[in-house]
Order: sequence, then C-alpha cells, then structure tokens
Amino acid sequence: MKYHDFHLESYKVLERGEKIEINLVYEYPGEEKDDSQITFMGVALYNFINCQGAIITDIEEVPLVEFILSKEKELAEWNRMYGVKYWKLDVATYIEKLSSMGLKVWEITSAIGFYGFVIAKEVSASA
Repeated sequence: MKYHDFHLESYKVLERGEKIEINLVYEYPGEEKDDSQITFMGVALYNFINCQGAIITDIEEVPLVEFILSKEKELAEWNRMYGVKYWKLDVATYIEKLSSMGLKVWEITSAIGFYGFVIAKEVSASA
C-alpha cells in the first residue's frame, strides 16, 4: 500500500457502507504525481475526522480487542445515538461478534489533524 505523505483526495462509502475507498495523491513540486487507492471491504464500522488537508502518515493494523476496549465509551454512545452494526448488548459481545467474523482494525493517522479507523474484513490497494 502506498500512502506515506500522500494527501487525502477523497473517500467514498459504497455498497451501503460495506466498502470504503480512500483516494490518495502524492503531488509535490518537482516530483512526479502518484495516485493510490486503498479499499476496505466487509466494513463493520469506520470513523474519519478532520479530513481537510490531511497528509496520511500511517495505516496500521492494530489489535482488535485492545482497540475496541480503548473506544468503549465512544462506541456505546454511537450505538445509543445512531446504532452500531453488530452491537447487541455490550462491548464484550461486540468484541466476540467482530472476532468471530474475522474482522480487523486499521488506524489511519495524519500529519495534519486527520484521524480515522476502519473495522473491516480485508484491505487492498491499487495504484
């Protein structure tokens, strides 16, 4: 996957939220322009904040259980307000469900304010 120092050009939510496409571009004076597309499939949940001007520094797979536990309060509130796919009773049953489905978590970080994560079955990249 090519992403380090790429600018977030856009992202698309497709297939009723089951697929997320992140479109990145590496475009700096004196250097050749390069495009990259990162696609997450089998998406259960995603969250992106501060997208404007984002320069992606990392897309890292992180341990599911630790990540979910670190976001427990936010997830419970999002479920109360909007409904979180696969959330039934509590964080323990949510973790159990995601684990049984083979879902993974990717955190996406930026040099300029952007933060995001995607919980999905798989990720692929194309240029």
